[in-house]
Amino acid sequence: SLRHRSVRFGPRCDIGRGTTFRVAAGTDVDFGAGCVVDRYGVFECSGGRLSVAARTIFGHHCTVAAVEELVIGEDCLVAELVSIRDHDHAFSDPTRPIAAQGTSSAPVHIGAGVWLGAKVTVAKGVTIGPGTVVGANAVVTSDLPAGVVAAGVPARVLRAREGWSEQRRATN
Repeated sequence: SLRHRSVRFGPRCDIGRGTTFRVAAGTDVDFGAGCVVDRYGVFECSGGRLSVAARTIFGHHCTVAAVEELVIGEDCLVAELVSIRDHDHAFSDPTRPIAAQGTSSAPVHIGAGVWLGAKVTVAKGVTIGPGTVVGANAVVTSDLPAGVVAAGVPARVLRAREGWSEQRRATN
C-alpha cells in the first residue's frame, strides 16, 4: 500500500495521473482497499478527517475538500467533475468582504453504494443514505434518504429505487 505521513492508501488503490493531494499536518486521510481515482482529481484536507471506504471509484477531475469531516462509504461511484466539500465561505456580515469572513463547516456523510452522477455538487452538512442515486448536475444541499433517486437544483427525491433494500444489498 502507498503511504504518506498523513495519508493512508489501502492495497490495490489506483491513483490516476495528475491527481493532487493537499494535506495539512495533523489531519487524517484514509482510502480503503481497491479505491480508484481517475485523472486530475484534487483531494484537500486542511483539518479533521477525510475517509473513503473500500472499492469507491472517482471519475476524472473530481474535487473533494474537508476541513471537519467528510466520510464516503464503500462501493460508491463518483462520476467525473463531482465536487464534495464540508465547508463554504461565511457571508453573513454585509459590511465585510466575503474573503475576510472565513469559512463555516459541517460534516458530510455519503453512505455505501451511492452513485453521484457527473457534475454533482454536495454541500456541507449533507448526509446521503446508502444506495442512493443522484442525477447529473444536481446540487445536494440537504439530506437524502437511503435507496432513492434524486436530481435537480436543489436536489430532491424523485422516487424510490426499484427493488432496493439495505438487506438485499448486504447479501450481494
